Amino acid sequence: MPKSNRASIIFALLILLFASLLVIWNGRAEILIFNAAAERMFGYRANDMIGKNVKMLMPAPYREEHDGYLARYQSTGEKRIIGIGRRVQGLHKDGTRFPIDLAVSEVDLAERKLYAGMMRPVTREGPRE
Repeated sequence: MPKSNRASIIFALLILLFASLLVIWNGRAEILIFNAAAERMFGYRANDMIGKNVKMLMPAPYREEHDGYLARYQSTGEKRIIGIGRRVQGLHKDGTRFPIDLAVSEVDLAERKLYAGMMRPVTREGPRE
């Protein structure tokens, strides 16, 4: 197996098995990567989420407003969550809302921009050590 193929496979496995919840989407908000931790937290299988809009993971009113937020950022460059992070509500497949800490990073590739959301649930016990 060529070295570049081996590296690609290892990278893909690291992302999918990454212990922290990771969702990666493109500039049209279409999910490209939905790892195992995301499956557990949101209740969806990765295969069902690939190509879907990331707003499916958000309750109203954020779900309806998300595409506008992304379009505003893409046209103005004004960051309101990217690189900042904040506590938000997630939406489980069964409709349950739950608090999560969300950090969104922008990945600027030569041909396109991707967005990576790293999330962790907020528990009553507080952060784990």
